[in-house]
Amino acid sequence: MYLFDADSIVVSTANELLRTHRPVSVEDQSCANCGQPAPCDAATNARQIQAAASLAGESAG
Repeated sequence: MYLFDADSIVVSTANELLRTHRPVSVEDQSCANCGQPAPCDAATNARQIQAAASLAGESAG
């Protein structure tokens, strides 16, 4: 059993966070949403959730 199923609300929320918490541009590497240096804490945590869900999906299939 894994902590995150690929189709869970946690994973879909992580995907949404990654869409909004990204660098402003190549020149400006601050987060477009929160202003922290990219990758910000929200994006880092969202990527960890995505990775955990990917592992769950690989072992299930």
